[in-house]
Amino acid sequence: MIIRYFIILFIGLFLISVSSEAQKKRYKRQVKKYKKAGIENPINTNEVKPEEVMTSARYFLGVQHKMGGTGHDGLDCSGLIYVSFEKHGIQVPRTSTKQGRVGKFIPSINRLQYGDMVFFHMNWNRKQLVNHVGFYLGGMEFIHVSSSKGCTISRLDDEYWKKGFLFGTRVW
Repeated sequence: MIIRYFIILFIGLFLISVSSEAQKKRYKRQVKKYKKAGIENPINTNEVKPEEVMTSARYFLGVQHKMGGTGHDGLDCSGLIYVSFEKHGIQVPRTSTKQGRVGKFIPSINRLQYGDMVFFHMNWNRKQLVNHVGFYLGGMEFIHVSSSKGCTISRLDDEYWKKGFLFGTRVW
């Protein structure tokens, strides 16, 4: 009985690791396709400093999640990015998918700098590759709007976020 349990456990762990590797390969293919469709579009930051935009983003800490929202009555992840830039006269697209197409492409977590946008694939039921976004704050922390916690600060080295991280972009 115990041997059967360990065999089932081993097979389960093996299948998880194989599916995880397959998932990573699929992400890489999807990111290549995403890049091919157009990235690194410039935006005019009007000489605004990243600190100013990050201060605007922090102003929303604690605000609840509201799909399509862009205010203190609720906002979504791309809404946080949109209004934080907009407050300083910087025009960015409204959706996370389109936001991922502006700025210099940053392929890995280790190359991120303060103020970079970070992009994720977190919702398996959504077809878009990019379906979550936040701002990198340094020290492996990023500010974003979670559907469960609202506007909050999380860690990129947390397994949940690390697993879904796709890339970053830099507009400064």
